[in-house]
Amino acid sequence: MIQRIQTLYLALVAILSFAGLLANIGEWTVAETVVAHFSAFTFGAQGDFQALDATSGPWCLGILSILVIFLSVLSIMLFRKRMRQLRLTIISTILLVGYVATYALFAYYYQMNLNELIGSNAITPTFHLKIVSVFPVLSIILNCLAIQGIRKDEALVRSLDRIR
Repeated sequence: MIQRIQTLYLALVAILSFAGLLANIGEWTVAETVVAHFSAFTFGAQGDFQALDATSGPWCLGILSILVIFLSVLSIMLFRKRMRQLRLTIISTILLVGYVATYALFAYYYQMNLNELIGSNAITPTFHLKIVSVFPVLSIILNCLAIQGIRKDEALVRSLDRIR
């Protein structure tokens, strides 16, 4: 289990997804002052923008992260059942693509709400990505590498079965 490279890839996916649960994944600033931020479960606004705090938080990002963590750990445990491990890793990759799309939608949604709240003021909030927002993209790449490793293992096992 540990000696296989895809185990390392899947463990890194789980670690990166867990880190994404704990940190802010984006923030909005006006004149170098943070006015709003959002994480995997919450959206928070300060000052004049606190009216946006009542909007629903991006809880689905947190749920997707938890599912990816669960699937990655489960894939590591299913090291003897390579085809099932492959399927779970593909599902995890699809969930990560959904995470990235949902992240973009929430960032756009909150940007539009902040712009609407400000109205005609010349100052518009600027969205800044945090380093944690790159983790899902890295996780997609690591999942693809894990899929390659699982397929290589399966091909090796099948070739050894042919030799017998």
